[in-house]
Amino acid sequence: MKHCSQVRRVQALFLGGMLFTLPGMLLGQVNTDELQKGQGPVEFFNYEGPVTRIDSRAQIRGIGYTLGTAVRSGSLRSGSENRYFVIHGASSPEGTRLEADIFGLGAGVGVDHIRNLRLIIQGYLEGAYTYTAQDAALLAQYITVYNAVYRGNWGYFTATYKQSVLRYVTQGKAGLALRFNEWPGNTLMLIPLGIGSAGSLSAIDTSSISDAAVLDELRKEGDLSMDQRKDMVDFKEREAEEAEQEALRRQQEIAEEAARIAAARAALEAEQARLAREQAQAEAAQAQGRLSPAEAAQAAGELAAQEEAARKQEQALKDREAALAEQREQAERLEAFAEQKRDEAQQDREQIAGDQQGLMEAPEEPRSQEITEAAREGSSGAEPGGPEQAEIERGPEDSREDETGNIPGGAGDGDAQEEADRREAQSGEEGGAQDGAGQADKEDAEEAEGSGEAGDTRDTEGEGQEQSWLAVENAQVPGVVGMALTGSTSSRGTVLKINPASGAELKRTGLNTINIRTVVLVDKQIIAVAGDGNTRRLVAIDRDTLEVVAQGEEEIHEESLLWVNGGDLYGIVVSEGNCYLARFDTALTLQARSEIRVHPYGTVLFQENMISTQDADGKAVILDPIDLIEGR
Repeated sequence: MKHCSQVRRVQALFLGGMLFTLPGMLLGQVNTDELQKGQGPVEFFNYEGPVTRIDSRAQIRGIGYTLGTAVRSGSLRSGSENRYFVIHGASSPEGTRLEADIFGLGAGVGVDHIRNLRLIIQGYLEGAYTYTAQDAALLAQYITVYNAVYRGNWGYFTATYKQSVLRYVTQGKAGLALRFNEWPGNTLMLIPLGIGSAGSLSAIDTSSISDAAVLDELRKEGDLSMDQRKDMVDFKEREAEEAEQEALRRQQEIAEEAARIAAARAALEAEQARLAREQAQAEAAQAQGRLSPAEAAQAAGELAAQEEAARKQEQALKDREAALAEQREQAERLEAFAEQKRDEAQQDREQIAGDQQGLMEAPEEPRSQEITEAAREGSSGAEPGGPEQAEIERGPEDSREDETGNIPGGAGDGDAQEEADRREAQSGEEGGAQDGAGQADKEDAEEAEGSGEAGDTRDTEGEGQEQSWLAVENAQVPGVVGMALTGSTSSRGTVLKINPASGAELKRTGLNTINIRTVVLVDKQIIAVAGDGNTRRLVAIDRDTLEVVAQGEEEIHEESLLWVNGGDLYGIVVSEGNCYLARFDTALTLQARSEIRVHPYGTVLFQENMISTQDADGKAVILDPIDLIEGR
């Protein structure tokens, strides 16, 4: 069996060293014996043959970006298990083990080149943690090679990650296979999380993916991977600066809070002294007969109430002082983290300087471009809407087969799934688009022409894109889903398709009682609440034809929104005049209903395998996301 493929040599990155952590983010201890097993270069085998359709870099990156924005919005799961999906692994402390995001490739994906996979992960890092395109591309490269190094190494994964992460991972799928045709349905990559949240450079753990063993592998490249190593040094120096600035900000807040606590404590001590004096005076007056028994009892009651208030103030001050001590510890940890990152960067910079001197003295050799390709592409191709450069779908001449004789990613269902990926990419890029892409477009076009990967099916820029969108009217390519209100006094409306090139309406569903505030996109369906009066139900609409394909049986409250968490839908149902939170599958079948009544105007947040919502009285409550039982 012949393969039209090319082997790209990428040096193995190994996880090692020690990560200094803040509360909530834990230390990953690396087994150095494991690091010595299977050392050697990682070779990614990519498809390099003809293709039937070429997706732009923006579309491919948008697949990951869409997943990332869902996670940043609070979802613990995002995507479809048959295609690209993410499980957000942040959880409560568990010893010294690491948290991680799990990035999965379902059986229906068509990605067949490491460059495109890195671009998808880059988009995820941009969407979930708001990294810049250049930083996200650098991290994405480390993440893919890291996962290839530890592919199937269950001993390493179980020693490194929390059980809350590993519960979603199996040994046969853990990490990233070297061959592209082994990726679909067999890939669960782990992205180790750092000390920061979205918006922080330290959201991803850089120490664990760029330690001394990693640098040793990078230095095996012909050019010693100078560019990538310099980029990581710069990244760590910026991490150190960010942590230091955050420590200074917290120290200022600590000083201000300490001053407020000191003033409150002085006032409390004065109040306690006054109460003691009044207590003594009252006792003396009663002994001298200047107070009647009733007056004495009244004075005693007033003093007791004031003393109780003083005791509560004392406890509140103790709580504030304890919180202040924790804030001081956090600031100290931030300072230590900044120092650690600065030390790492300095050591790496000194090593780079020595290597540069060695290169100057050694005979000139051809520079390897493999290790820095992803970072360059992330920088030059960061702008959405670039030319059609990087393909996902393969052409009819692809001769690769699996054990059953099928061609992975070929026509039929694979086309439909990849078309869904393309639409998801376009939807995601609406939220992540940036202006000023002209120069990046030009650079991408030149690179695509020279690569020979696009085959003979690549459309010219502009003309092919416009023609592809005009084909919507012939049902060749679906337009963008939109919603239109049918009146000005309610949220009722309809769902339609829009040509993104012209803004023209292409088609609309015949259903005009949809609550457009409830519209969500799940796989190839549009799901919403529709109806008036007492006939509000869940409806599923085919994303291409806009025909209603399913309707739920349960009555949905008129003020209910819909919440999506992985393959589960949540809404507020009405039964005998009471409201309950309900969980549905994507077939709109009821799976569970809360025992407690919930508030009709309530909302839902998914956090650490829990759901928070509001009961009928508006009180915050915690429910299990599966059976919706309180307090689990």
